[in-house]
Order: sequence, then structure tokens, then C-alpha cells
Amino acid sequence: MKKIFFVFAVILLLPSIADAQRWKQYRRQIIGGIGVTNFLGDLGGANDIGRDVLWDLDFAATRPSLMVGYRYQLNQYLFLRGNLNWGILRGDDANTQETFRRGRNLSFRSGFLEVDAVAEFYLIQNARGNLYRLRGVRGRRGLSMDLYLFGGLGFMYFNPKAEYQGTWVALQPIGTEGQGLPGGPEKYSRFTFTVPYGIGVGKSIDRYWSVNVEFTMRMTFTDYVDDVSDLYYGRERLRQAKLDAGASQAEANRAAALSDRNIYYSTAPQLGYEEGADLGFDNQRNSDLGNDAALQYRGDVTDRDAFMTGMITLSKKIVRRRRSRPKF
Repeated sequence: MKKIFFVFAVILLLPSIADAQRWKQYRRQIIGGIGVTNFLGDLGGANDIGRDVLWDLDFAATRPSLMVGYRYQLNQYLFLRGNLNWGILRGDDANTQETFRRGRNLSFRSGFLEVDAVAEFYLIQNARGNLYRLRGVRGRRGLSMDLYLFGGLGFMYFNPKAEYQGTWVALQPIGTEGQGLPGGPEKYSRFTFTVPYGIGVGKSIDRYWSVNVEFTMRMTFTDYVDDVSDLYYGRERLRQAKLDAGASQAEANRAAALSDRNIYYSTAPQLGYEEGADLGFDNQRNSDLGNDAALQYRGDVTDRDAFMTGMITLSKKIVRRRRSRPKF
């Protein structure tokens, strides 16, 4: 009697066991996606004093992003994924009405390239229907979507540039805050680690294809994605340092102009500045310094840069074929 009961139990449980292991045939996926980025740093932002994350979002600075990736399923709830991400980051003080930032009048754009590895944990999984779609056999009706959280570590390259007389100029070599110049800080690296984390929602199209929507926040380990961090080096001081280093007059003027473009003060013509209305925030101090904002705050050194991405992805399962098939 016990043997009969055991055999009967195995017969009943066998379909469930087979279904529970079926995901192993589909544990590998390739992914492609398209989306948008939005930068969260010193430049641009909302019409208020800089605040954290969504409160400082600048929709006008939204730019495109692309990704390709590979997903591997460890078990029914946990996936690992590697991604290659490309996008453009943008920030512009002209987009905000906040007095300090709008007067500072700085802007940048930067392409970025990031590789990352993330773990995905599924809170809700869409139960798939019958795999073979046999006539007269109805599969399980599960939830209609996947819901998952993810987080990991990445490594990114960036290269902030600003427009000057119709040309986009790389800012890191200039040292706009005196980096690499006498009395200034060291040059910053254009490479940084990132911490991507976020939430995703997915929907299966069929046995092989699925579409996902993901929102990702990326924290960085640098405050120079937008080339703005701490203090003004001083426009005239920077110009002279460039001349002393062997730069031409035009190169020195360009570097000085890109370091400080404040709209609240017009520089006297005899100083040789080309753009005017470029210096200072404090009337008395700038008067004392001859319209030079040296050692005034240019950015907020206490907050590192971050950015967000919103992405629509399409993934395809790579099916592991069995070496032999049952004959029936």
C-alpha cells in the first residue's frame, strides 16, 4: 500500500518538479535597450537651491542613452547581468531660475561609457504558460508582469566639454578650477566607479522574448562629471598661469573665459576678455578683486555627481537544447 501511495505521489508531483526546473533551459538572455539620461550635479537643476535627486531634476537636460547586456539566471528569483551603457549627460545653468546658478552661467555636456554588473532580485514573477502549447492542455495563468529590484557596481569614462565660440572644448585639460596649475589641486581623473541601482518591470511577449522598463539611479565617486566642484581659481590668475606654461594668448583667453562665465559683471575692455559679463557673485568682493571671483565658491564640493536613466529593453532567451529528445 505504501509503495502504491509513493508511486501515486510521484506521478502527481512530477509535472510540478519538471516545471520548477524548466527555467534552467532559458537561464541565458541577451538584452538591448534605448532610453534617456538626466544629470544630477552642480550645473543646471530646478528653480531652487540645489537639492538631492528628483527634487533637482532638469527635464530640459534630458539626453539619449543606449545599452546592451547579458543576463544569467542563478535560480528562480535571482539573476546576474552585465551591461555596456552609452549616453550623453548635459547640464546648463541657463535652465534654472535659481539666482546663484543662473548667474554662474556654466554649462557642459559629456558622453559616457560604462560597464557594470548588477544582481536582480525578483519580487514578482510572471508564471509562464504551457511550454509546448499542446492541444487541449492549458498552462498556468500567472501574474501578468515581473517586478524586480537590482543593484551593483560599474566603471565609467566621461569627458566634460563646454562650447566656446562655436566649438566644443574638453575642460579637464584646461584645469578650470586650477587643477594642475600652481597652487591648485591635482587634475581629476575622467574615470570613476559607479553604483547603479533601481527597479524594473517586465512583460513576456512569448516563450523567448520579453520587454522591460527600468529606472536606474547611478551614484558616482567623483564630483567632476560636469567639471564643477569647489572654488574659482581666478580668471586672471588662470590666464597668467597658462601664459607662463607656454600657451598662446588665444589659448589663455579661452581657458580663462571657460573657467568663469558669470553674467552679473562685465569685465573692463582693457583687461582683454572677449565675452564680458562673466565674473563674480558678491558685489563688494568682486569690486575689491577687480571683477575676479578667485576663491569664491564655484560648486558644492560636499556632493558627488549622480545621474538617472530610464530604459526600455528587449530581451531574448537563449534556449539550451537537449542532446536527445524523447521519441513520441
